[in-house]
Amino acid sequence: MKYSLIHAKELDASLIARWNLLRVSSAQYQSPYYHPTFTQIAARLRDDTRMVVCEDAGQVVGFLPFHRVDSMQARPVGLFLSDYQGPVTAPEVQLPSQPLLRAMGVRYLGFDHMPQARQDFAPYAWQHSRSQVLDLDGGFEAYAGRLAALHKVKQAGVLKTIRQMERKLSRERGELRFTMQSVSDQDYEQLLQGKSAQYIRTLGAARDTFAIPWVRQMLEQIRAHNTADFGGLLSTLHVGDELIAAHFGMRAGKVLHFWFPWYRLDYAVYSAGLILLKECASHAQELGLSLIDLGRGEQAYKTRFATSTVALCEGAISNPALLRQAQHAYLRTRRALRDSSLGQKIRAYKNKSDHHQS
Repeated sequence: MKYSLIHAKELDASLIARWNLLRVSSAQYQSPYYHPTFTQIAARLRDDTRMVVCEDAGQVVGFLPFHRVDSMQARPVGLFLSDYQGPVTAPEVQLPSQPLLRAMGVRYLGFDHMPQARQDFAPYAWQHSRSQVLDLDGGFEAYAGRLAALHKVKQAGVLKTIRQMERKLSRERGELRFTMQSVSDQDYEQLLQGKSAQYIRTLGAARDTFAIPWVRQMLEQIRAHNTADFGGLLSTLHVGDELIAAHFGMRAGKVLHFWFPWYRLDYAVYSAGLILLKECASHAQELGLSLIDLGRGEQAYKTRFATSTVALCEGAISNPALLRQAQHAYLRTRRALRDSSLGQKIRAYKNKSDHHQS
């Protein structure tokens, strides 16, 4: 195996064509995060974006995009925005950790959204999770049937309940209007403002993702990119002329990644966020979408809507192995503190302090 390190800006037409060929050859790489455009946009905004190109017998068999933090550490492309990580390779290709790290020019690569199907990375995981997905193959009614069969009595009525909330909302507040593919700049900005307020309210001002310039720019460039096989997607829900819920996601092929949903808190009683998701699912086929990926997490709405999951893992590869072991020990200690009574008190104090400062 031969490894070449390039700047991600150096991707040419032939490499992109090969990347796309590898990507569409496996269901594992259907997420928009594995589309070369996602990496190209990251490379335009962050000069630390690099790429390992893997060759075998003179043929390119894999790509690994990443951010080179320094001579010691690398992180997956997209950093904390990325809900799927790791290389795009031919099905039979496994990337041994030590030659890969040498090719990257670093000693440590951490990951937290790596598919467990990657057998070259899974042995280095210290925690496991899953991404929840809606299988819309065959249309919305076929999905509803799968959902009912999966959840049986307890959750089989979730879609029925949402339809009841829709009727209640229309009756009490006004006519509902859903737009699957909105081009409204005003609605887009209101979504970002609403998400910022949510982050500040729940996590503190320091954790406001949309206060980071390159993040805003990346979302704007994804939104501006609108080709047949990749683009951003803004979906909106109005009562009359009033925006009450919105979502900005990323699509590639038949997959929509449900990324940044938001709803107005004064419409929470009507389950505005769930109505929005249901509408996205029911109109997905109009855009040729057959799967909505809700991302990692066990939030109630995800488990209620999902029909299947993708197994993910968190861990690291390193040279020497001691670096990985030390990081694992640190995270294990931090999680133990977080779950302790002292950790709960610290969080409560910090949240109170953040609230007063904001």
